[in-house]
Amino acid sequence: MLGLIIYGTLLLIIVLLIVPFVLLFHKEQIAKRDYLVKHPPLSDEEFVQRCGENVPPEVALKVRRMISDFSGMDYEHIYPETRLFEDLDLC
Repeated sequence: MLGLIIYGTLLLIIVLLIVPFVLLFHKEQIAKRDYLVKHPPLSDEEFVQRCGENVPPEVALKVRRMISDFSGMDYEHIYPETRLFEDLDLC
């Protein structure tokens, strides 16, 4: 009987420790999916065009690559108007 109580308690503790991590991971996956739906792939040409005339293309694309590498988000889904904290949850 005591073994059953200990086993049940350990199981409860494990569940209480794991569930928040699973929920957080699921929330992050939903946020990433929503971002990808709202931001379909964008070519380099479209990206540079959206940056405006005052931004050199090589600088714009280098920054895009750096943001992609740092955030883990696919390169094609990084837009000039992408917000690092709100959209990519980089904090």
